[in-house]
Amino acid sequence: MAYEGPQSGDIHATLALSQTEAQTGSSRTLTLPGGRQITVPVRAGIQNGEQIRLKGMGEPSWSGSPAGDLILTVSIAPTEQFGSQPNLIDDHSSPTDFISASSIPPTIAVPDYPGSYPPPGSTPNYNQYGQYGSSTPNYPPSGSGGSYPGYQDQTQAQEPLYLYQNQAQYGEPQQYSGYPQGGQQYTPPSAPKKRGMSPTVIILLVVLVLILIIGSGLIYFVGVYQPQKMHADATATANAQISSTAQANAQATSNAQATSTAQSNATAAAQASATAIASATVTAYQNILSQATSGTPVLNDPLNAQSSNNWDELSASNSTQSGSCAFTGGVYQPSMPAKGYFQPCYAQNPTFSNFAYQVQMTIKQGDEGGILFRADTANSKFYLLRITQGGAYDLFVYVDNQGSHAKNLLSNSTSVFKQGLNQANTITVVAQGGNLYLYINGQYVDSINNATLSSGKIGVFSESSTNATIVSFTNAKVWQL
Repeated sequence: MAYEGPQSGDIHATLALSQTEAQTGSSRTLTLPGGRQITVPVRAGIQNGEQIRLKGMGEPSWSGSPAGDLILTVSIAPTEQFGSQPNLIDDHSSPTDFISASSIPPTIAVPDYPGSYPPPGSTPNYNQYGQYGSSTPNYPPSGSGGSYPGYQDQTQAQEPLYLYQNQAQYGEPQQYSGYPQGGQQYTPPSAPKKRGMSPTVIILLVVLVLILIIGSGLIYFVGVYQPQKMHADATATANAQISSTAQANAQATSNAQATSTAQSNATAAAQASATAIASATVTAYQNILSQATSGTPVLNDPLNAQSSNNWDELSASNSTQSGSCAFTGGVYQPSMPAKGYFQPCYAQNPTFSNFAYQVQMTIKQGDEGGILFRADTANSKFYLLRITQGGAYDLFVYVDNQGSHAKNLLSNSTSVFKQGLNQANTITVVAQGGNLYLYINGQYVDSINNATLSSGKIGVFSESSTNATIVSFTNAKVWQL
């Protein structure tokens, strides 16, 4: 994982995955700035470039501000080969079509995934991605099915290595080899024993000696004295420069150490502040759940048999894709055997506006399931929360009978979800006006503000992305707010 650093409180990072991890799902333990560690589940079928946003796991923009998010961009290695298997990631890229409950005539055409609807009784023609047709589907009335968009489409640059440059050592000037001191010694010719030197000769000899003495002095000055002085001056200058450089380096080291200490202290203070803010934020979200579920529920249905809430009951024989809604073995159980579809099951009688809706979900077989709320089934409008075996979740809002118009409000994953088959997980949504809060097993996981829908029915569903899926539900409760 490569971090791009905090921007306005958010931490952007790249999460590298193999093709196998992207196809089958996995989980990663990441170390954030400051040593924080979190475990990020990766849902099966995640796409290259898809983003995973973890609320409140970023950094504060300034001291005392709320923490931003940790935003992970998925990078899938292109080297693995899976033969001619279908692209399961693309298959899971949108909410799948669904089959109606018993309240809608089974003769209505079921939409393809995500193309056009097949005629009743015909066999859907799936392409290599598990999709039928290519045109944009029309959403049928409540319970008859619709096409849904999927998860939003979600490499790491190596940091440069800097090497210190080698500096050439200071070289002292080459020792000068001077000329020998002194001048040439003159040996006068021996005088005749019986003749003296003339005055002219004596004067010439004196002049010659003077010339030799003066020349020797010049040679000594130029060849010996001056080079030695220049060498001494150069040595003194070099020593002074070395001393000055050493002092400057010592001062720079001292300043760097002081700066590093100050930065470490500032970082520690910022991390402590961010931790305190994140803790306060989580506490506030938990208080919302506690307050919303503290009273007596207005709907308290164990879902072990039909009740006055009038839950949908649909047999597989009356469904175009053999989906069903049934009470069996003391649980309410939507099932969908056909790949690329999901089966919704609604409580037809009560409708709710501001509420806390809670139900226990267990994936018995297959891929994923979830809840529906504020549903206007007659006009194909509702919110849909979908959760996979691996803890990846999506929240969608539908505004008409066109699946392409559905909007993905949230797409993320959580470690508080008990992964795998036959694991009971309690799902809760608190809806107060446009504020929607999501909880799993009593722990806050995400929230969004969206006021598209204000009231409607509640429901549950099972979805087959790649495998036949059966999901059971028990203990449905609703508290009025």
